[in-house]
Amino acid sequence: MSTRFIPKEDLSVVERWEFGAIGERSARFDSSVHLPTAAEVQALQEQAIGEGYNAGLGEAQAQAARLVAMLRNIETARQEMLDKLAEQILDLALDVANQIVRTTLKLRPELIVPVVREAMQALPAVQGEPLLVLNPADAELVREQLAEELERAHWRVAVDPNLRPGGCRIESNGGDIDGTVGKRWSRVMDALGKNHDWVE
Repeated sequence: MSTRFIPKEDLSVVERWEFGAIGERSARFDSSVHLPTAAEVQALQEQAIGEGYNAGLGEAQAQAARLVAMLRNIETARQEMLDKLAEQILDLALDVANQIVRTTLKLRPELIVPVVREAMQALPAVQGEPLLVLNPADAELVREQLAEELERAHWRVAVDPNLRPGGCRIESNGGDIDGTVGKRWSRVMDALGKNHDWVE
């Protein structure tokens, strides 16, 4: 194996290389690369924080809006349920009231007396001989209890088997009055805004 030396004349410029001190950097940096300054780094950091905050705030606001909408829907559904429940309770109460009135009229037939008296007083002006129409079961009791008022105003009493007990009808020249139980019940339903027919 032979060793060949390169003559001095054939060598290009040679730069002497020496070891640097331990820890000393010898790397060379490209001067075209721009490194950010501390102020720029801080500005970038603040920008990133601001963008993150805005993004988080936007998401939080969107979540809050969805939650508010959900709560409104729940409240609407709750109110609709309460309204429906109130209607059902009122219908049930009217059914119960209907049964109570019918039962009471059977057990206490004397309740016809204040009904007839109120109907008589509601007549605008008594002219001629007004006619009081009653169910046969109520007629005798009314004749006994209101004998003086009937005689004083020359009332005539007639019976109608088709008229339900507990009600009456008045016919006169001054006008007619429907004091039947069904009609009185209908007036109450009108006041309540309900269409709940009287059940016999």
